[in-house]
Amino acid sequence: MSYTNNWQISAIGGGVLAASQNTISLSSHNGAQGSGWSGALNFDELSYGPDVKKYEVYEISVDLLALSVCWARYRKVRDTSGLHPVITKLLDSELFRLVTDDDVEQANIIRDYYSKKIMVWKLKNITLTPFREDLNIFVHSDGKTFKETMIPLVYRLPEFYEYDVEFEKMSFEYNREVKNHESMFVADSKQLKFVKQLSVNTRKAKCKEYWFSDSSNNLVTFSIENNNPLISMLDMTLKNNDVKVDGRYKKIVRDGNEYLKIEKFSFV
Repeated sequence: MSYTNNWQISAIGGGVLAASQNTISLSSHNGAQGSGWSGALNFDELSYGPDVKKYEVYEISVDLLALSVCWARYRKVRDTSGLHPVITKLLDSELFRLVTDDDVEQANIIRDYYSKKIMVWKLKNITLTPFREDLNIFVHSDGKTFKETMIPLVYRLPEFYEYDVEFEKMSFEYNREVKNHESMFVADSKQLKFVKQLSVNTRKAKCKEYWFSDSSNNLVTFSIENNNPLISMLDMTLKNNDVKVDGRYKKIVRDGNEYLKIEKFSFV
């Protein structure tokens, strides 16, 4: 017996079981006039209460993270010839045939990287944010069965990985703890040496992070939105020159690394 959205089964002289659309009706009769019981279940009207949540679950043939790695690779290629396919969503059927062994290997590297980071966070008793809780669930799965809400996270994960790896490489060369900074906020003017630029592309922020070092070997940063028309001028200035920046220098801690973030800054 199989159930579809519209079906009906009946029997003469016994019970009757019938369903129409999303409703199942049950009845039992005894004789022509009959007496007995009847009932109906309407699936559209079932209410489970606040303790039950309903999710849409996807099951696919390829690791979702491998699909994301593949799409991230294609987004980096400027195609003026029209030879590359146009991808519009992470579950685009075109992506499935484009995934390579290298994409699968890179997905495994990303998964292993965040698995180890999560283990360190837990060993340090760091409370996981909801985002990191979802990340924990996904990286410890095969990526082939997942909730719909996981798709935005996995879409950005290759970019997050690139950012986190670059930040770690950069931070190794500078103080893990900020030196000569007496309080959380310090109004100051510092001569800064340019170190690196990192791109941030999330749902909440699309900007460039500029990273510097100060005279005490602390990392210092400020951010500028991508649509700021003065970015190209700043990029040219930083190629060969240090900059002096006035502002409020705030101490930030990220995964055990301290640095200074400049707020309300101006160039001197």
